[in-house]
Amino acid sequence: MGFIVGQAAEASHQLDLIPLNENTPKLRVAKANALVEAQFELTSQEHKLLLVAMAQIRKDQTQFHEQVFQVQDLVEHLELNPKNAYRDLRRISKGIMSKQVTIRNDDTGEWRMYQWVSKAYCERGTFGIKFSEELKPFLIGLVGRFTLYELGRILKMKSNYAIRLYELFQQYRKFGNRVVGLDPKLATRNGWDNFSKLMGYNHETYERFANLNQKVLQPAIAQIEQFTEFKKVYVKKIKHGRKTVALEFEWKTIDTLEDLPNHPLYSDLRALGVTDATCREIFSKFDEDRIVRNLALAKAHHRSQTLSNPAGWFVTAVKENYADPELPLDAIAQDQDPKTESTKSKPEHPLFHDCATPAEFRNLVAAEKERGEKFSSYSEFLNYSVNQQVERYQGSSTE
Repeated sequence: MGFIVGQAAEASHQLDLIPLNENTPKLRVAKANALVEAQFELTSQEHKLLLVAMAQIRKDQTQFHEQVFQVQDLVEHLELNPKNAYRDLRRISKGIMSKQVTIRNDDTGEWRMYQWVSKAYCERGTFGIKFSEELKPFLIGLVGRFTLYELGRILKMKSNYAIRLYELFQQYRKFGNRVVGLDPKLATRNGWDNFSKLMGYNHETYERFANLNQKVLQPAIAQIEQFTEFKKVYVKKIKHGRKTVALEFEWKTIDTLEDLPNHPLYSDLRALGVTDATCREIFSKFDEDRIVRNLALAKAHHRSQTLSNPAGWFVTAVKENYADPELPLDAIAQDQDPKTESTKSKPEHPLFHDCATPAEFRNLVAAEKERGEKFSSYSEFLNYSVNQQVERYQGSSTE
């Protein structure tokens, strides 16, 4: 519910009065992958409050609105102490206002610093917040290369490291693994993401793997396995001599099994006529962005009464990926010929859109040239890269 302050009708002056209830944990957080991999330091309460606000952003929104929450609602959903709620929320508002986020430009490789919010306050039983306009490309009108998950997955987490690690898993969810570098120099040299930057901890503080494992990794993994769909997380150490220089995370989820009927998209697919078994197959093979886009395309054709078998058409569409990954959802939802409009702008390389950044895609192409054949999947590329690193380390350690 929203209202306009004064007589101005501009969206920038709009206040959204947001009630939080039992359905709030089912809302989904959507953020650009660049924001998932951004560099920032927040407390777990600051981070969760920002994520609660992100989950309120509507798909059709074009501007940030000032969001206003009841303090009592935040006490319940953020598990704050009622006696200290106002003090804690004022502290959180000051913390958010004083902290920045540094985001990498995928095209230039340059890092730029932004303010999280332009406004945050706690007064008269309410908490207000408004995101900085500069963050619009990372939270509004997202098209491709974004990460999506249910808010409720992170609300019970106590560790900010758990929240950040969960988002990193979600970003690479369909691949089942992710490699990160612990040694900053080797990470840069080998094209690995710098784990300390991704997680927001001081590398020098946790330079010894034993400390990192005890203080950061194990508590975070325990909370992820307890509260999220990633029920089994495995950590493989990549070593240079005796030193652990990188980690490969692997995971198993239960979303495609017990939890799938509770997934927001499951009911939409079933309403279209897709069987339970086929839903499980689709969720096990394809990411949510691909499913959402092809579902929107199938619904558009179904509304125009051009499909005699909408369920079968959708299954083919998602497998062949008829929906253009670069088009806004509004454009996809229009009636279009999947054999022309949605395929003519596909990239020449089939794995281009699986890569998180242009630099990673260049590494993929270079690796294909190195081994003399193309990769059949992005996961195969990741496994090849890890094996190459291990072989190099083993070779250097014996010299």
